[in-house]
Amino acid sequence: MYTKLDDNKKADIINYYMNAKPDCTLKEIIQDCYTTRTRLAYLERCGLIKLPNPMPFGLRNKKYYENKALQSASS
Repeated sequence: MYTKLDDNKKADIINYYMNAKPDCTLKEIIQDCYTTRTRLAYLERCGLIKLPNPMPFGLRNKKYYENKALQSASS
């Protein structure tokens, strides 16, 4: 189990990351901060972090296809 100090350190890392990248998604937070969705939910329940709202389905697909087009154009 994690101690309160571990929770505070992880929350500081996540909050710093979200301030540096305000348009980040949950997937990016999980990958770049080396944590799990369960731990994020726990930290949010404790009031240590405020997770971003999930991206709407249409907007998420639009961003995916724009990034895919940019990747294929650069190849």
